[in-house]
Parts: sequence; structure tokens; C-alpha cells
Amino acid sequence: MHKNKEKIKAVICCGSVSWGGLEMAGVESAVKLSKQGHEVLLVCRVNSKLESEAKLNSLKTLPVFSKDIMLVSSIIKLKKIIKEFKPDVIHTHLSHDLWVIVPALSLTGSNAKLFLTKHMASGVKKKDLFHKFLYKRVNKIFAVSNYIKESVLNTCPAAEENVILLPDGIDLQKFNPALYNKSQIKKQNRLPEDRMIIGIIGRMTPGKGHEEFLNAAKIINENYSDKVFFLVVGSASFGEDDYETKIRNLAEELNLANILFTGYRKDTPEMLSVMDILAFPSHNESFGITLLEAMAMGVPPAASGNAGVLDIVINNETGLLVEPKNSVELAGAIIKLINDEELRKKFAKAARNRAEQEFDFNIIINRLIENYTQ
Repeated sequence: MHKNKEKIKAVICCGSVSWGGLEMAGVESAVKLSKQGHEVLLVCRVNSKLESEAKLNSLKTLPVFSKDIMLVSSIIKLKKIIKEFKPDVIHTHLSHDLWVIVPALSLTGSNAKLFLTKHMASGVKKKDLFHKFLYKRVNKIFAVSNYIKESVLNTCPAAEENVILLPDGIDLQKFNPALYNKSQIKKQNRLPEDRMIIGIIGRMTPGKGHEEFLNAAKIINENYSDKVFFLVVGSASFGEDDYETKIRNLAEELNLANILFTGYRKDTPEMLSVMDILAFPSHNESFGITLLEAMAMGVPPAASGNAGVLDIVINNETGLLVEPKNSVELAGAIIKLINDEELRKKFAKAARNRAEQEFDFNIIINRLIENYTQ
């Protein structure tokens, strides 16, 4: 039997206290592994949104991780799980989980392979004795972009041959423009059918570029106010409601009458389906899953040309890259796309093809399994 077809017993750990793309990457991996016949157990934080989301996906789920003061308790719980489940693989999506996983593995004497996916860059050096002890037990580290890979090598006690580039993937069956009726979705959301929709999607948090987007919208409106409509999809992160209020107030100060704030939406494919252009002005994005989703939906982007974005968007082939924090450049790129329908179509086709060839979740999960079974 080919090694990729061997049944794997895997524990997927997501001990983060937050909720977002990082945690969903763990859930999606667990779901795909389970559907391929592997035995998967998802370990998460007690009473977390992740726990309920995993159960909605029919995943076998055990809440283990607690706050730092309960570190010993978490280690004991995980130790018991490892002894009973006897996993071949433990895969965590948060480096902080290593403080629980490595001691639990040591206490059980388990030979399970340990993998860590790094989704976020770190500015803190982790090359002290304690971190060397933790990372020595990690078999491989997956970096979601070259930007993150460089960060791992600069900050973590890891050999270069053990740091593997493995981006996040997307479900191309879900993110497929052929599935969605653009006109109908526009009507349902009271969006003008006779205007181009220029949108931004993501959490309202500093660094995502909402200020640049609104200032670019002001510039665009100088000549195109009767041709375009701006769509802001997303809401504030926990504890950042004041920032969302600031962004909404800025839209009023700039007299942007042709704009809609939708708040939090789970129907990302539907929201992308009504967009003609995606703005992605994030200042320092580790990867940019929204860009991938837009590419799959055939929405040409105008994006900040830095960090993890460079692994996704090919400038002048699948979209346009601009200088981060530059509203004038962002507006110029969007205007270029507004004025050139053929360019938009060219980017849309190339973007969908790139998503299919490089970021299909089935391709990514097979590469993951190859690393699990090597």
C-alpha cells in the first residue's frame, strides 16, 4: 500500500484563546483528514467557539487547553489522551501549545511525530534553553509563506531543512463563482446593480488597511462616484469596537455616501461573488487567505505588495500590487482596474488557475500527509 494511503491516527491541536483563520485551518485539516479515512481527534480550548465549530463538522473533539495558570492540568489531560488514543501524529497550529504537548509526550514516552504550523510572524527570539528543549521534539515546522519561513528561521531554534513551506489551502468547490447568482445576491443585500462593487473583507483591526481603503475611495469618488459602490465586510475583533467606530466615523468624515458596512458575515463566497475588485491593503500580512478566496472566485485584487501577499498575488498577472500604507497608489490600481475590463477578465482567469494549481485544499492536504508519513 502507498504510504499516503496508510491510515493515520492524528491529534490536531488548536489551543488558541482566539478565533479566526488560524483555528479554522486546524478544523479544515482535521475535516479533510477524517474524510480521507484517517482517525482524527481535535483538541482545543475548554468552552471555546472552536469546540462548537468542530462539533458542527462532526469531529471527535476534546477540550483540554486552559489558561496559563492551568498549564499542569492541561498537561495531565493531554497525557491521558495520548496514552489512550496512541496517535501517530500530533499537529499543533499554535507554538504556545508546545508547552503542553512536549511535556505530555515526554511523560507518556510516546513516539508520535510532532508538527507545528506557523501562521504568524514573531519578533521575539526563542533560542533560549527552554525553547530549544521544546523545539527539539518538533519533527517539522510548516510555514504558510516564505515571509513566515524567514521569521521562523530568524526566531526559532529550528534547522532550515526542518522548516517546510506549506501554505493554507481553500475549498475550490465552495469558492466557485459558477455557484452564485451575482444579481440575486446584490438584490438581497440592497447593492446597486448598475455600479461596480469594490470591496474589502476582513476583521476591523489596526493594520488591515481600512483607513487606506476609505481614503482611496475618496480619491476614486472624485471621478467615479456615479459608477462605483464600496463594500466593507467584517467587524471588529474582540475588544476593538472603538476601532470599528473610528473607521465608520472616517467614512462619514470623507463623505462616502456610496458605501455599505455589512458587519460580520459568514457567507464570504456570496460577498466575493458581488465584487468586481477586491482591495487588500493590509500592512504586513502573514499570508492572506482572503486573497486566495478572491482569486478562486475570479475577483481581481489590488493588494499591498509585501510579506505573505507576495506568495499569492503575481503582480500584473493575477492582480496589482501597491506600496503598503499608500492610499494614492491603492486608488490608482483600483482605477486602472475600473477602466480596463479586459485586464480584469485576464486577472480573474489567471487567478482562478493559480488557485487551482497551487492552493487547492486537496493538494495541500496530500502534501501534509506526505510529511506525516515520511
